[in-house]
Amino acid sequence: MTIFLPWLLTLILGHLSQYLLPRDIRTLKRYYFLICIQSILLSSIFFLLLSLTLRPWLALLLNITILAVLLIINQAKYKALREPLAFSDWYLYIQVISHPRLFLPFLNPMLIVGALVLGIFILITILWFESRLATDHLPTLIFSLILHFILLNFLSKKVQLSFNLIEDVKSLGFFNSLVIYALQAILKQNTNKLRLTIKNNPYSTKPIGLGKINTDIIIIQSESFFDARRLNIPINSNLYCNFDQIKAASLLTGKLHVPAWGANTLRSEFAFLSGISNKLLNHYRFNPYQYLQNTSISSLVSFLKQSGYRCIALHPNHASFFKRDKVFPQLGFDEFIDIRDFDSNKTLGPYISDQAIYEKITEILAHRLDARPLFIFAITMENHGPLHLEKLAEQDIQSLYVGKPPKQHHDLSVYLKHIANADKMLLDLTNYLKHSKQETVLCWYGDHVPSMPEVYKELDFNDGRTDYLVWHNKAQALLCREQDMLIEDLGCSILEIAGFKDFELVSNTQPKKNSDAGVEIISYHKD
Repeated sequence: MTIFLPWLLTLILGHLSQYLLPRDIRTLKRYYFLICIQSILLSSIFFLLLSLTLRPWLALLLNITILAVLLIINQAKYKALREPLAFSDWYLYIQVISHPRLFLPFLNPMLIVGALVLGIFILITILWFESRLATDHLPTLIFSLILHFILLNFLSKKVQLSFNLIEDVKSLGFFNSLVIYALQAILKQNTNKLRLTIKNNPYSTKPIGLGKINTDIIIIQSESFFDARRLNIPINSNLYCNFDQIKAASLLTGKLHVPAWGANTLRSEFAFLSGISNKLLNHYRFNPYQYLQNTSISSLVSFLKQSGYRCIALHPNHASFFKRDKVFPQLGFDEFIDIRDFDSNKTLGPYISDQAIYEKITEILAHRLDARPLFIFAITMENHGPLHLEKLAEQDIQSLYVGKPPKQHHDLSVYLKHIANADKMLLDLTNYLKHSKQETVLCWYGDHVPSMPEVYKELDFNDGRTDYLVWHNKAQALLCREQDMLIEDLGCSILEIAGFKDFELVSNTQPKKNSDAGVEIISYHKD
């Protein structure tokens, strides 16, 4: 009875906590098989904590605390990013210590403080009144723990995942989905599938039969860039005036389908660089970099490197974030310029400005080390959230709209203020390249729409596409081609425009409609 009652309460409270999830991702039906899995999961945590503490009521408290923390983080993530907590998010959230601004502001501070105070009070009470079990219970507890884990591991293999996280949480349960994804992700058969998927991508064959290509290629992955005028509110079009002008002179432009909403830049980034649809990564789609730190990856970067390019990555954040310092060399980059190479005074808002990125790119172009063409992949940071922490003057707000903004406009207004700077960066960069003798292809795209949950809710906006353009400094389009595109196909289109006419797309994406199929050669003529 000393152990039974706390263990039973652990199961009851653990199952009831499912009703604290947002209503639209709660489990619709509680099948016995899934109830069994969750009971084994809760028991495993309980017996682990009990083995460590030998205090049943303390094990109950710690167990429920773990579940509560997961629920709180899930609530914050789902509100901001429209996605439940994924098992691989643990790696991202341990970075809260080194990057608190990117994570903590999305949590509910009053809820956290209240739960912390209550938890400390209960903890002190338990420690004061509860006595430890005798150590001769330990072998039995460890045996129970091992048995539960074996059962959990066995049953998790029987579950078929849809890899749609919302659907899996609704059908399996929140805690079940976390553990089933995690246990299946370490199975050898699934890691082998990942390696096969990585191996078979559009850039896995060496470039052959090509003439010497000397065209520089510059990619700007513009933080949260999309045409916010699609929100159908009176946004001042002057904020996008340069984008509109350069878009009209581009060879290829349109909407970009990206595998992220509000954050998770690495998903769009990896899909672009690898040419692999995020959907094909299955268990590993939520944080592919976590599993590829020691894997050589054929990519757009390695393809260009084998074609004689010098490949440089540029990002005004710490190289270790998302483990880019481990993954980028595997992709083929020769150099990674991170925040250490930027002047810390060149910020707009809390982050390094887009203007500073422009200056760094032109510095690289002006002082190239040798005659090799350059591939520059620049990841901007200025328009990164959380947007609600920044303040705006009333005159700034008035300049962003030509009519009445939505009621919940603060995040949008902050976003638009930075969009004006991104728009200026695009103009400055194209003006610089126009006066350069070096042929250059410039691609500009957004990695995801920004996190503005209150704005989207008020406007009932659900379009997660971003915008892109591909521009050539020595060519004019006979006809500007406007085409919606999957981000994993964008790199192949850029190669076509840069002069890799013999490059064949080996598509490993899922079947698409005819309008999106393949890569078409864009006709143009040089000035």
